[in-house]
Amino acid sequence: MSRWSEAVLPESAFDRAKRGSGQFFLVDEQQRAQAVELARAHGFAVVWASCRPDAPAYWRHVVDVLTGTPALILVDDIDLAGEDADQLTRFLADVHLLPVIIVVTSTAFDLVERAHTALAEGRVAEARGLLDQAARDGDPEAALGLPGMWVNKFRGRADRALAISRLREALATSPAEPLRTRLVVRLAAEQAYHRRETEPVLEALTRARATGDPVTVAEALSLAHHALWSPRHIAARLDLTGELIAVASAAGLDLQALSGLCRRTQDLFCLGDPHAERSQTELAERAAGFPAVLFFHAAMDVMRTIRAGRFAEAEQKAAACLKLGAEVGDVDAETFHSTHFFAIRWIQGRGRELVDLAEQVTQSPTLPDLEFTFEAAHALLAMEAGQPDRARSALQRLTINGLAAVPLSSNWITCMFSVVHVAAGLGDAEIAREAYRLLAPFADLPVVPATAVVCFGSTELLLGLTAMTFGDNGLAVAHLERAVTTNIRLGNKPMTAYARAQLAQVVGGERARELWDAAIADAAEMGMTERVAQWTRRAPTGRISIRREGGWWVVSHHSAEIRVEDLVGMRYLAQLVAAPGADIPALELVGGQDSGNQPLLDSSARTAYLARIRDLRARIEEDPAPQLEVELEALLSHLEHETGLGGRTRNFAGPAERARTAVRKAIRRAIDTIATTEPSTADALRSSVTTGYRCSYRPGRS
Repeated sequence: MSRWSEAVLPESAFDRAKRGSGQFFLVDEQQRAQAVELARAHGFAVVWASCRPDAPAYWRHVVDVLTGTPALILVDDIDLAGEDADQLTRFLADVHLLPVIIVVTSTAFDLVERAHTALAEGRVAEARGLLDQAARDGDPEAALGLPGMWVNKFRGRADRALAISRLREALATSPAEPLRTRLVVRLAAEQAYHRRETEPVLEALTRARATGDPVTVAEALSLAHHALWSPRHIAARLDLTGELIAVASAAGLDLQALSGLCRRTQDLFCLGDPHAERSQTELAERAAGFPAVLFFHAAMDVMRTIRAGRFAEAEQKAAACLKLGAEVGDVDAETFHSTHFFAIRWIQGRGRELVDLAEQVTQSPTLPDLEFTFEAAHALLAMEAGQPDRARSALQRLTINGLAAVPLSSNWITCMFSVVHVAAGLGDAEIAREAYRLLAPFADLPVVPATAVVCFGSTELLLGLTAMTFGDNGLAVAHLERAVTTNIRLGNKPMTAYARAQLAQVVGGERARELWDAAIADAAEMGMTERVAQWTRRAPTGRISIRREGGWWVVSHHSAEIRVEDLVGMRYLAQLVAAPGADIPALELVGGQDSGNQPLLDSSARTAYLARIRDLRARIEEDPAPQLEVELEALLSHLEHETGLGGRTRNFAGPAERARTAVRKAIRRAIDTIATTEPSTADALRSSVTTGYRCSYRPGRS
């Protein structure tokens, strides 16, 4: 909203002016031209003035017509005349008995309104540019930037300093209410975000509520929500979004109401609330015409797809999300895409591929100050790439003033996810203890940043890892048990498998074997091949492994190793064990191709057999000679042997059938050979290996 109220000039205004009722209108250029035509049609004098510095003082023109005929006074660029001139003009128009209509235009007004239109249509970059121009032209409302939508969108220090300077300059002009309160709230929110102070913005929110103006209140609620983006304020944020949706909806502020629904959805994901998915569905339906909001919906949808373990699909959605974010001009488009990409690769166990890229991202100018998530991610990826010195250096930069000095930002909990893993990899018990203390209040939350663009499962996992690192295995088991249960409830399949693998490292015994087997099988099903390989190497005593050494096969199980001769069945077993959970065609194991089955009897031979049988039966009825009966019995026996169920012709065994039989027999011989030395290993293989046209190894299957 502008400091003026826009209204289309009605024709009835001229009749009221003739009766001595002064009026005031703010119009755009097209409406101004229409006003001139109407004025001349009604016999009004038309006086044109400008507030530009090089134009004569417009009051000279006004005085000339005040005592004359009814007049339409056009004043261009009223915003350049200053607040006092604006108020005097309004006063003059409100004076009764003056047959005058005052119509003003404002360059800044046009820019602000165009910016708001562009924002509503999803052209964020264009809206920001228009507001920047309006601010340079001196419109105090333009200093608000995108109205109530985002805090901290000026990532460069110079741009942010300019934005805050404009807010202060706008306040220095002593603007009328409610613009003054809107400026106060915006300034408080910007400063609170960087100072990590909540009281000033909450005080400003109280002041905004007191105005009773729905636009001011909606903006204040939105800005307060941004300023409170830390894990400890999630419940408070949820209350703010509920109020924002109610206020904006009642006032017809569609974009603000939709923004409130988007924020509410993010908050529900941050809480691990089961209603988050329903809220996201509602958001998708309502945001169809608002690309800027659809961008955030798309980012959350990538998170949910990763959480379901559909990584190829998630990568496609992440690319589409980046494209949409770039089109609307959201400054977070690249950051969100990097976050999605890092999450996918790390979960897959391929984080080492991104070490250099992560280091580059830490230098990106689009990252806000006091944002350390990518620095922590860089340390984690370096650790997984086998570069502990590089990981230690990155971690030290992050924790140089102590872990408690890392601010509770919107991404703090994901930053801690990386810190905990690096501390565990380095065996840093001191950092682990401090991380445990800082994370303990958030044990019930999932590891989800405020924007809900990724989900790394339950915070209980991090508490379990820190306990493992400082040597309290009992405490670690309790946390990791809860992590597994919570991840199942969250529907986070990859992190459920990951939590089981971590738990397997501390419980020991048969339970550890079951956990390793379940984690490996689930990871294999999701295509997490690198994790499968890593976990298989870490759990040599918890499951069966088969490797080739010279002319022998070495079978490892429960710390025991046996050597088995180079049987064909051992080759098949090795392929199955290397891909737990995967279904492998028997034909693929033997390296053959299926050319289909061929019948033992072709149709002409079968017809001839049946004709001869009918002929013999007829002859036997007339003359039951023994030789005829012997021939009939032979034919019937042969035909029965070559006929399958239901009278269907029995087929020759094709390649697939021959492969099925060959693989089954070969694997059975190999397992029988293993049984002569290690019966328990043979039993484990019998219970977990399935043969048929498709064969598989599913450890832990009863």
